[in-house]
Amino acid sequence: MKTLVLNIDYSPLCVVSAKRAVCLYLNNPNIKALNFHAGLFRSEKECFEIPSVLLYTKYVRLPARKNVSKKYVLRRDEMICQYCEKRLDKNTASVDHIIPQSRNGQTSWENLVACCKTCNTKKRNRLPEEAGMRLIKKPKQPNRFIYFEEDEWKQG
Repeated sequence: MKTLVLNIDYSPLCVVSAKRAVCLYLNNPNIKALNFHAGLFRSEKECFEIPSVLLYTKYVRLPARKNVSKKYVLRRDEMICQYCEKRLDKNTASVDHIIPQSRNGQTSWENLVACCKTCNTKKRNRLPEEAGMRLIKKPKQPNRFIYFEEDEWKQG
């Protein structure tokens, strides 16, 4: 079971485990529960309802997220190769640096795209134009809601 944690303006902050949700609800006076799951947590002496949605009663300021990882690049690009438009799965998924690292390409949202292993091998250590390839869409940093979406596949 998972619990959604919302800021005072109802924007999502994170998704936490049921155990963490109960701890937050019981120990933080700035959090109230909006809804509960059907189940209960039981201890030796008490039973606790498991919140399904928690709301902070004071505004929580979040730092800008800049986590660039294979998981989130694949999620941003919807598991589609950005060169040949092939649907990817966990066996064919790869991430390509548009400007290769050997040419001072950075590991950033704007320089990484999802691609199949075939296209990654074909492109090698070249720019897409040099390899006779073109990108379907220009990569950009996604909004922070990408971190709350469910995984299409579990990264192994």
